[in-house]
Amino acid sequence: MQDNEQQQAIRDAAYRTWVEAGCPAGNDWFFWFKSEQEYLQYQRDSQSDVEDIVQEASEESFPASDSPAWSKTSV
Repeated sequence: MQDNEQQQAIRDAAYRTWVEAGCPAGNDWFFWFKSEQEYLQYQRDSQSDVEDIVQEASEESFPASDSPAWSKTSV
């Protein structure tokens, strides 16, 4: 996600959280940092899931990477 899209996602989440909290005055940074932390954690979790899938696929395909068995043939 681009920086502008990332900031917009955090801004939207911070706004929703602020509204849900009753629109308290003077806590804008609290809601921003809380939303940013949640967003970054979600990104790390998503990346970890992708890495797990790649690792699992790699392990499952391991036998396919073995060289074929050699057999003597007469010419």
